[in-house]
Amino acid sequence: VPSDVPSQLPSGIPSSKPSQVPSDQPSNKPTVSIKPSASPSKKPSDPPNPSPSKKPSSAPSDAVVVVTSCVNTSYTFPLINDPTAVKDCLWLIENNAKLANRRANYCSDTVIKENCAQACGECSTPTDSPAFTFKLKNLKNDVAVIQKCAWITANSKPERLAARMEYCLRPSIKAGCAATCA
Repeated sequence: VPSDVPSQLPSGIPSSKPSQVPSDQPSNKPTVSIKPSASPSKKPSDPPNPSPSKKPSSAPSDAVVVVTSCVNTSYTFPLINDPTAVKDCLWLIENNAKLANRRANYCSDTVIKENCAQACGECSTPTDSPAFTFKLKNLKNDVAVIQKCAWITANSKPERLAARMEYCLRPSIKAGCAATCA
């Protein structure tokens, strides 16, 4: 119960119970609490991030994604900048120049990361993506030759194998043929 006459100096000892009457002025030493307040502050405590993410993730950043299968599923997802365009897991790794950006922008989404584990580089044991194909460097009769991962190691002659393993230096092939290129 507050007194009728306020004291000249504050007490050095905190009371055992909070006051039922609010203070006239806010405290210059607010209570530190780990609980969020019931109402948001009018001003953010830190300035906004100068480079926010392009797409919010579907789960908190500290969420643990448990990869149950290390292959790319048939999962499809919309593009961040064009939600009407839908892509599959292999799209993430089909372009060497864009691989790192695509992984950074899309694999931070836990649903994409779980469904496209191999394309997102989330597999502890490397696996080849069964649907992944790539074009050979040389054209045959002006027609691009398309190969699967198994082609890289199909010829066991050391000179041929060494030449074919150079394909693994391309980020998209290294990602799509992770077991072969390991």
